[in-house]
Amino acid sequence: MGKKSCPVCSRPVNCDNPQKGDTSWETVYCSHYCRLFDERGLTKVPFKGGNKHHNNKLCWPVIKIPCDMCDEKEATLKHDIERGNTKYCSRKCWGKLKASQKRHIHRTINALHYLEHSYNYVGNRWLEPSAIAEMCSVQGTSCGRSSIGLLMKRWREAGIVEARVRSGSSNGFEYRFRPEGLRGMRVSQFVHHWNTMSYAERMAFVKEGEANKIAISQTS
Repeated sequence: MGKKSCPVCSRPVNCDNPQKGDTSWETVYCSHYCRLFDERGLTKVPFKGGNKHHNNKLCWPVIKIPCDMCDEKEATLKHDIERGNTKYCSRKCWGKLKASQKRHIHRTINALHYLEHSYNYVGNRWLEPSAIAEMCSVQGTSCGRSSIGLLMKRWREAGIVEARVRSGSSNGFEYRFRPEGLRGMRVSQFVHHWNTMSYAERMAFVKEGEANKIAISQTS
């Protein structure tokens, strides 16, 4: 059976064997660029630059999205194998995020972005640790179910992941994204914020979040 083709540009969808720049959880389009191109109803635009060989030719437009790490600049998506899924405006922003966590930052970000993607585009289904571990491993950050369990515990405490006991299990959990826990931040911003808080600051942050949940439940 051949590879699925992107409905926008016909490039292969490399979710089973992602190359540099691909994401394993994008199973419909070849990139986030093509997903946004389709969702926003964009069209190709004329070449710029005045080169006579480009007269009457069209190219893929640049797409701007908020940087996942800062509020100062936008990230630039291009119809390019390595730049169709970027989330950061610069290496500086990615470096700042990496510096906030000594170990396994790639695993953390891949797992959380996968849960976020599932929430946004796949109906926010509950995901078992094995499914999350497999997706991270395909993406290049090898890990097992137990590692995912520990990772999810950390972000459950932070408030951006929720869990429930799996059907037929006495102590096994499954997880899904909880976007309201971000409190207006994006995933990378939140991870950096949580990683750089003191223990006392985290406890106050969690307490405030629990109070907000109670207030929302009382008004709904």
